[in-house]
Amino acid sequence: MRNPSVPSVLIVAFAAALLAVAPVGAAESEVSVPADWTFTLPAGDAADGKAVYLRMECYSCHQVASLDVKTPADSGGIGPDLDAYGRLPKEFLAESIIKAHTVVAAPGYVVHENQAGMGKYNHFMTIQELVDLVAYLKTLSD
Repeated sequence: MRNPSVPSVLIVAFAAALLAVAPVGAAESEVSVPADWTFTLPAGDAADGKAVYLRMECYSCHQVASLDVKTPADSGGIGPDLDAYGRLPKEFLAESIIKAHTVVAAPGYVVHENQAGMGKYNHFMTIQELVDLVAYLKTLSD
C-alpha cells in the first residue's frame, strides 16, 4: 500500500527550501551601490571620434584650430572653442554632450535658462560615437 503523505511531505520540504534560499522581495530591498563605485567612460578611438565630429558637423558651432574646417560665419550661434577641452575629464565632456551643455567650461560663455545653445544629440548619436567623440576631444589642447 502506498503512503499518500510522502509526496506531500516532499512538496512542503521543497517549497520551504526555496523560500529559505530566496525570500520574495529580499533582493530588491538589499540593492545598493557599492561605496567605492565610480563611473569611468570607456576608452574610445580618437580617429573615429574625429570622423563623428565631422559627420555630425560639430564645426558648425565649434572651432578646433587643428582642423581645416572652419565654423561658418552664418552659423547663428557659435559655441565654445574646443581647443582647450582636452584638459577636461572625459566624463565631464560626455556629460556636457548628453545634457546639451547645461554647464559650460568655457569662460565667458553664457548658459540661458539652464541650457546652452547646443541641441540634444541623444537620439542621433550612439554610445560608441559619444565615447569616440570624447576620445577625440581629449586629444585637443592649447
